[in-house]
Amino acid sequence: MKIKNIFLIASVLFLIATLESCREGIIDPGNSVGNINEPVVLKSSDAYIFQIDAKNITFSKTDETFLDVTNTDIILELKDYSSGSVHLRIIADNLSTLYNELLSNDINGLQKSVVNHVVEKIQLDFNDFSGNLKVKMVKSPRNF
Repeated sequence: MKIKNIFLIASVLFLIATLESCREGIIDPGNSVGNINEPVVLKSSDAYIFQIDAKNITFSKTDETFLDVTNTDIILELKDYSSGSVHLRIIADNLSTLYNELLSNDINGLQKSVVNHVVEKIQLDFNDFSGNLKVKMVKSPRNF
């Protein structure tokens, strides 16, 4: 009985310490992306989202999407643009380029569709870029 109590107390203390240390990662209200120049990436088999609140950033990122759908909608949003550019390239499972765009001004919900290909990778090349970028790829709605 004594070992169970010690284990229970240790578990509760560990849980409290873990939850308390996670508070540092909570995003402030009004900041939907997170820290400046730190991308947030969400992935599932039918959705991929890349978001960044950037300030004068220059870097390249190539990322696997892990999408498992052949019809995908690509939605781009660029808000509060102030400088630089982002070269976006969407790459298919056969390594062909499905979509290619140079982003250098505000965009509100630009949407493109990819049909009969699986989106394998996304490549982003930031060049002294400042702005809030969101790239969302989701399974296209089915038509019945």
